[in-house]
Amino acid sequence: MKQSVFILLFIATIDRIVLQGIYPILPVMVANLGVSAKHTGIFMTITYISIALGSVLTPRILKYYSSVSKLTIFIAALTAFALYEMGVQQGYWGLLIATSFYWFLSGVQINIYSVIMSYISTPDNVGKNYGLLANTTLVGSVVGSFLIGPMIHQIGNYQSFVVFALASILTRLAMLASDFDIVYQQNKYIGPFSLKPKLWILLIALNTGMMISFMGRFNLSLIMKQERFNIDSISFVFGMGSLIAFPLPYLFGWLSQKMAGKILFSITLLSVAAAMFILYQGQTLPSFLWVSFLICIMTYCSRGVTQKIIYDMYPLKQQTQAQSLITSANWIAGILGFAIASFTSGIFPLEQV
Repeated sequence: MKQSVFILLFIATIDRIVLQGIYPILPVMVANLGVSAKHTGIFMTITYISIALGSVLTPRILKYYSSVSKLTIFIAALTAFALYEMGVQQGYWGLLIATSFYWFLSGVQINIYSVIMSYISTPDNVGKNYGLLANTTLVGSVVGSFLIGPMIHQIGNYQSFVVFALASILTRLAMLASDFDIVYQQNKYIGPFSLKPKLWILLIALNTGMMISFMGRFNLSLIMKQERFNIDSISFVFGMGSLIAFPLPYLFGWLSQKMAGKILFSITLLSVAAAMFILYQGQTLPSFLWVSFLICIMTYCSRGVTQKIIYDMYPLKQQTQAQSLITSANWIAGILGFAIASFTSGIFPLEQV
């Protein structure tokens, strides 16, 4: 199983480098088309509706595929097409359609990674493995922030997105090198699923915390642009925040094996509250770095902890439905966060961006 965990983490990391690297500069790419902050927020809201839809539909999609490896490679081909289109589109609507398609496919694929991890992990290391899976997002944010922004700045959108498309296909071929299909078939289950009261509480709390973190990220990008920071500086702030927080997702995952997950989850909620307070107190580079770091604690550390809580709450054969719900909560939070941030942007002087 160690080989399977390694392969899964490798593929997820490459995917996350592209996704997380594009994410902080996407509002800037849209704003550069000459639209207002409100239209930028609407753009981000629609893309996150797409990723939420992909996550919600994952259990239904998995019903029709006996080979999770072949499904992943098929998704990779579609993802490459979407990334290519993102690189060539010059208008608002064309970029929105291509980005939404890419985000939808990402929602499906990310959910599949979570489901597979629950199947290939043993009870004594599942918390650590989920911490490592959460770390792939953080690694993607660090590497992507330092790589993607400068890469697009230096060689342009078209050439950069062609590279991203090729990376998407080639790395996911590694799925064929392990026994994912065998493990998937052994644990695949389609049957009744009940929403326990504890799950409702967890989903509401996670959705609230992640919604605030998405609002913070959206406004952080636009406030930095307003303060005359260039695209490289914006990528640097997101990357440094992720780099400083790098050890924490695995640490939280490891601790979730030894202490109550609700305590660790509460820490992540307090962190994002502090980030929002700092964001509007001072608009300097050090304050932006603090905001980025504290948001990372909520964004990345809460993932492994909540996935471990879900793993303990439901039997293995119901992990597809359970993990899909907790993953979907992240994207639903993104929808609400971007929608609120865009329609309340007039409270802050962002319309001048």
